[in-house]
Amino acid sequence: MELRQIECFLACREAGSFTAAARSLNLVQSAVSTSVAKLERELGTRLFDRTPGGLELTEAGRAIAAPARSMVRSRREIVEAIAAARGEVRGEVVIGNLMNIRSLDLAAVLADMHRRYPALTLQMRQSISGMSGNIAGLRDGSLDIALLAGSAEEIPGLNLYPIIEETVVLCVRSDHPLAGRPFPPAALAGTRFIDYPPGWGIRTIADERFPLRRSVIEVADQEFALELAVQDFGVTLVPRSVAERRHDLVHIDPADGVIPWKLTVAHDAQRTPSHAAQTVIETLRNLG
Repeated sequence: MELRQIECFLACREAGSFTAAARSLNLVQSAVSTSVAKLERELGTRLFDRTPGGLELTEAGRAIAAPARSMVRSRREIVEAIAAARGEVRGEVVIGNLMNIRSLDLAAVLADMHRRYPALTLQMRQSISGMSGNIAGLRDGSLDIALLAGSAEEIPGLNLYPIIEETVVLCVRSDHPLAGRPFPPAALAGTRFIDYPPGWGIRTIADERFPLRRSVIEVADQEFALELAVQDFGVTLVPRSVAERRHDLVHIDPADGVIPWKLTVAHDAQRTPSHAAQTVIETLRNLG
């Protein structure tokens, strides 16, 4: 069993096809399919069902996913340990990103790390289920670290490190009945509400604080949510730093207290971050 075979298996599992996996590994498609076929022969079982819609994991394929990731991670940790002993920052860090991070210039931060640590490779992944997808990725080992956003102080099984702390505010038109004063949460009962997808940090806050709101749409972009609010389609929640950039909406706090919102970077508490991952964590923590 060769490590390259394991890497091809994991790439196919992630991409869902030999062609997409080959593209991610910078290999030809035949090399990837041959590696997976050899691995299946060595293990004596089929790992994927080849279907018209792509590759589907068999029960055996699902069973080896975790140990396969451990093999690849162990090799990476060996290389990174040697680099760390030499005082170098080297290796790959897989980061779970979020779709609406406007409280910091993440692109500039990543570009600066690339310049400072040219041997560091950052792989960004973005889950459609937002924060909940990142948490799942940390727990199953597919992510090394991840950005999380919400009001939670602690999340079981994860170590969280704060980057930015602010508050979430309700954005409404100036002629909306709620404009101009702190509002009691009960005032949102039946109010048209522009929501975000389940699993997103702000969606979780809305579910907890305003369960009687009337959700009329789910959007995956805070700016679009604000545009809808300008058109009087409904009201929405965004971080204060985002709301303050808009002059065509009024932002207000609940009467029972401000809503905390934290951007954090996290890793699985059961896994010690590599030297490279720890470097990324410390860089992000120092932004606050």
